[in-house]
Amino acid sequence: MKTLETLLAAMAELLIKLEATLAQEQQLLSAGQVNAPLLHRTTETKDEQLSTLQHMNHQRQFLEQETGLQAPYESDAGLQADWEIILNHTRALQQRNQRNGLLLDVHLKLNQRGLSTMSEQRSLSRMYDPAGHASAQALLGPKFSV
Repeated sequence: MKTLETLLAAMAELLIKLEATLAQEQQLLSAGQVNAPLLHRTTETKDEQLSTLQHMNHQRQFLEQETGLQAPYESDAGLQADWEIILNHTRALQQRNQRNGLLLDVHLKLNQRGLSTMSEQRSLSRMYDPAGHASAQALLGPKFSV
């Protein structure tokens, strides 16, 4: 039983670290200009933390089978309190992660809009030759086939 208590405490501690990582990610995504290398490192850290958390959760499930206890641990007040802490952190992390997803979506749309604008500019620049004269294709207008 002591091992389950220790594991739940370690999970709660890791969730606090994950919360700090998501806060850093949010700060980076909220900046006018995204620091891509730092965002990449932050994302890698988040992925490592989530992987560790998943491993810990598998250990928890194994210990539950061994001990016959099951979350939310209603028969043990200490474990139940630890589990509530984990659930509260998880809910907060879910909300923060959703906000970060929205921020990331905004950046992706802005980048897509910028690429579209550049593509349009490139097609417009074909109307002129390198000397700045109207190209023959632009003078003839669009081609139609009958």
